Amino acid sequence: MPAWAMELLVEKAISSASGPLSPGEAMRRVLECIATGILLPDGPGLLDPCEKDQTDALESMTNQAREDVTASAQHALRLLAFRQIHKVLGMESLPAAKASARNRKRRRDGSEAGKGEGEGKKDKKEDAEEEDA
Repeated sequence: MPAWAMELLVEKAISSASGPLSPGEAMRRVLECIATGILLPDGPGLLDPCEKDQTDALESMTNQAREDVTASAQHALRLLAFRQIHKVLGMESLPAAKASARNRKRRRDGSEAGKGEGEGKKDKKEDAEEEDA
């Protein structure tokens, strides 16, 4: 993909966001734009704003190259969705963060077990036994 076309695409994708984006969100947004088919011959294309006439900034790309870049963006989005960004960036996986352990819900201790939902169930059983008697 020509560098100028990539610069145009990134600028349009990021500037059209409703607010500021983190680097990860910006990367995902650019990949989403490419994955939707903007580069394909029958897609909307990417016009060069610096040219007087309507000029496609991707005119130097072959149809096969356009399809390959689109398929690569779709694959990269799948990898991102499954938390495998290291494969997209071509680096080794980082060790698992201890943050996942902090995000787990705390178990209730024994003093809370007898309160709340558990009592409601006991009350229903007691009510049923009283009705049978």
